[in-house]
Amino acid sequence: MGANPKEHSDSTRFTIQEHLDPSADVSTFLQQQVADLAAALEEAARARDRALADLQEKSCLEKALREKTQELARSNRDLDQFASVAAHDLQEPLHTILVFLDLLQVKYGSRLNCDGLGYVEKVRRAATRMQHQIQGLLIYSKIHVSPHGQETVSLEAVFEEIVLDLQGIIEREKGVVVVGELPTLQGNAIHFRQLFQNLVQNALKFHRPGHPPVVSVSGAVMVDRRQRGTGKPRELCRVDITDEGIGIPSDQQHKVFGMLQRLHRNEEFEGVGIGLAVCQRIVEHYGGAISLQSVPGKGSTFTVTLPVEGEGLGP
Repeated sequence: MGANPKEHSDSTRFTIQEHLDPSADVSTFLQQQVADLAAALEEAARARDRALADLQEKSCLEKALREKTQELARSNRDLDQFASVAAHDLQEPLHTILVFLDLLQVKYGSRLNCDGLGYVEKVRRAATRMQHQIQGLLIYSKIHVSPHGQETVSLEAVFEEIVLDLQGIIEREKGVVVVGELPTLQGNAIHFRQLFQNLVQNALKFHRPGHPPVVSVSGAVMVDRRQRGTGKPRELCRVDITDEGIGIPSDQQHKVFGMLQRLHRNEEFEGVGIGLAVCQRIVEHYGGAISLQSVPGKGSTFTVTLPVEGEGLGP
């Protein structure tokens, strides 16, 4: 007997409905959505934890920065206090020593033999050298204080004054200082005069025996190629001070800008070892740089680079 057509139709319809049951797809879809939501919540929780950690780290950094700022302020106050002591309490006894040395030499010099007079002169030189050291340290400590703020400074005018001030040394050493065209920049004329006078004076002092000093000064304005980003390119003023002196060995060049660093005995070249440290501090105060190229027996070139607009001015 053949199958009942109605029964065959009902069986087929059941099988199709079983395969097309939408509840199975909806359940899978919802499970996937729940899983995605759980993953998103988990990632959000991790992002929250990272944000909290970043905030905590930032808070710690801000706290450390505040502490460092306060420490720097205390250091500056201590430095100012030291400068005051150096200006008065230390210089006054040295002045007294020098006065009494003069009296000793004037009133009792005839009673002293050659050795005695030699001792007096040695004490005088030591006291004078210490006085110059104290004055140099005072200048070094006060560089961060601009006496008159920023102004437009002609470096040609600065070097004219420097050459006039050093005329006695130039004539005594039978030297020559040749100054080329120099730019104008923003800053403090007192600082720039201190900076470049130290460099020219050193160039005149450290000359080869039997060879009068020859010092050349040149300058130029150039673009700071290290600058990144948009905006007007920063202009830099470059000044080269070149001499034909004794030069500095390569293994000692890193010492020249150190405080109280001297490469020669006082009997060879007088000095207190502060001048170049002052130069470096002034240059860094303006956000510039100072470098040295030197060949022993042939001479040295000190290169000073400063922002023309003075935007690198330090605190």
